[in-house]
Amino acid sequence: MSKDSSSKQVRLRLVHIDFWSATKNSFIVALSTAVILAVFNFGAWLLLSVLGVVDTLNGIVSSIIGVDFLGLTDLMSFPSVMVFTLVQAITMIVCGTVLGALGSLAFNFIARITGGIRIAFTND
Repeated sequence: MSKDSSSKQVRLRLVHIDFWSATKNSFIVALSTAVILAVFNFGAWLLLSVLGVVDTLNGIVSSIIGVDFLGLTDLMSFPSVMVFTLVQAITMIVCGTVLGALGSLAFNFIARITGGIRIAFTND
């Protein structure tokens, strides 16, 4: 199993990225990132709720202000956290898809001017 010292090298030039392909791929990446974000936020809320961190922080803020302050408990309720997560996930999906599409358009425009990117492949 000796490796051939003169491996064949192929040089290619990337000059075009298909717009719809880039858009679909960026949508899938943004969607999977949004799902991961939603699971992480749910897990973090569950952990903080079980450990009683929100109630402890609410007590600290109430002792500093001197008034019974329930704003933090209302802000960190399950529906509030999930609505915030949903808005954040939708924003991430839309922005990620748009950025992927605009990135492909920008690459195609720049590749017309510069001639693209040269890529070298070797046969191992």
